[in-house]
Parts: sequence; structure tokens; C-alpha cells
Amino acid sequence: MPGPVTVDFYFSPASPYAYLAGTQMMKLQIETGCRVDWHPVSARAIIRAAGYDIEQAVPHSGQFRPDYRRTDLARFARLYGVPLRDYKDVVMPNPPRLALACVAARRFDAGQVFARALMKAIFVDGISPADDALCVKIANDNAGIEPHLFQPMLDDPETARLQDSYVQAAVAAGCFGVPSFVVNGTDMVFGNDRLPLLRQAVLEAKAAG
Repeated sequence: MPGPVTVDFYFSPASPYAYLAGTQMMKLQIETGCRVDWHPVSARAIIRAAGYDIEQAVPHSGQFRPDYRRTDLARFARLYGVPLRDYKDVVMPNPPRLALACVAARRFDAGQVFARALMKAIFVDGISPADDALCVKIANDNAGIEPHLFQPMLDDPETARLQDSYVQAAVAAGCFGVPSFVVNGTDMVFGNDRLPLLRQAVLEAKAAG
């Protein structure tokens, strides 16, 4: 018998849309029988690697207006029935570092547990600053990774190499931002707002065997 359909979930822990999408991954797995693998990446790194420069986009799309984004995010949170606070007061000194921390936790086989807890801290609890100290605490409290083990893994060059490999794999599959999803290594779906299309792609892949 063929194995389950796989979904590679490329996310940034600093992205509120990735947080929202992440809250729906367990439901997707239960309803479709797929397996979701969480790959942490820096949003800016994946955009740059895909050949785009958001800072140079003129004119900026209205979807990036802060007032619209707040309304959009709140609507999705209500739709999903999940908590979401206004995160504008949360200081994130180095968002790519947060993704790197998720990679470090993944190396302990605790990537998803850590990522969920980190995004909850930012987008639900509003803990600030979201920095190394917070990551070390979450690793210890939520994933059982002791600080003297987690901090060296965070700073290990292999952790950075792994994160870069996730970015390169995502771009090779057609991704250009977060959250992105790749079904069975070939079928890319972008965006939290396209989760119905992701579900359809998973079901089609399952039917195809």
C-alpha cells in the first residue's frame, strides 16, 4: 500500500499567517490522513532566494497596509476559532534567529512542539522580547531540551546549513514566501488563505495513489 500523502509546511515563526496556518495542520492531517512536516525558514530569505525584493516593490500592494492586515488576521482567527492578539508590541530583534531556533529544536526531534509554543508566545501571549532567552526558555519548558544542550545547537553552523537547505528546497519546489505547502514534493500551494486548495491537492494526491 502507498504511504500517506506528505505535506512540507514551510513557515516562519515570526509570521502571523504562518501561525494561523499552523493551527489548522492537525485538522488537515486528521481529515485527510496526510503527514505534515514542519520546515522553519526565514521569510525574507525565501523571498530573496526566489528572486524577489519586497522592499523594492512599487507600489506596495494594499494587502500590506497595517490596518487591513489587522482586520484580515482577526477575521481568520475568528474563522478558525483560535486566539490571536495584536502583536505590534512584541519586539522581535532578529526574526531569522527565531526560525533558526526552530531548526535547532527540530534537530532534537521537537521542532513542531517548539514552533507551536514559540508562535503561541508571540501571537497569543504577547511575550516580548522574542529573543534567544525566550527560545531557550521555551525549549526547556515545552520541549524538554535543557539550556546547556539547546544553546550550542542554536549556534552550531550545521543548524544554519540545515535552515539554508530548507530555503533552497522550498524555492526549488516553487515557493516564494510563507506559509507555503508542497504536496508530495511537487504540488505547491501558497498562503494561509488557500488552505481549502491545499486540502483539495492532498485529496487529489491521495486519490491518485
